[in-house]
Amino acid sequence: MFIKDIFKYFAAFVPIPALKRSFQLSSGAEYKAFKEEVLADESDHRLLGITDFIFGIDAEQIRQRITDVKGPYLFIEYTRITSTVVREVDRKEDRFHIGLSVAVPQPDNYDLVASALDQDKTLALISAIRRKMRDDDDPQRGIQWMDFPATLSVWSSKELANSHGWSMEFNILAIDIDGRE
Repeated sequence: MFIKDIFKYFAAFVPIPALKRSFQLSSGAEYKAFKEEVLADESDHRLLGITDFIFGIDAEQIRQRITDVKGPYLFIEYTRITSTVVREVDRKEDRFHIGLSVAVPQPDNYDLVASALDQDKTLALISAIRRKMRDDDDPQRGIQWMDFPATLSVWSSKELANSHGWSMEFNILAIDIDGRE
């Protein structure tokens, strides 16, 4: 289904050693096959500055996972699908809303200059992802990985290991994504 496609797409931005930490279970045939598929991908999108990949919507699991993070991480959350019909061409369009954040946990004793340096680093990483996404349409499958507009915002969360960075909200546009097998 499409959640796996989204996971694989954004995993391609993460270096393999960091990506391996995302897979914490050791059993299940489907899980193992998915893990092998993701780790075997030879992507040219990998950004060496990303040290962890967090994908999901469970607030407690996300919070626990981020407590172990030591550097900039890529965090992907998905929230809703909006479906419309373009009557002029009789086409069903689905927009899958995504929140993408690149952040780094900061110790409580950080000063404003150290925080600004981390903000600069995370902005560079999220900007590199955005540049790649602009060119990553998949017309054969009917997917536009970034449907504009996309909004970048400064992001901060005390609950997530005092993380600071940048977040981008956007939609993935696809033709009938929720009806695929």
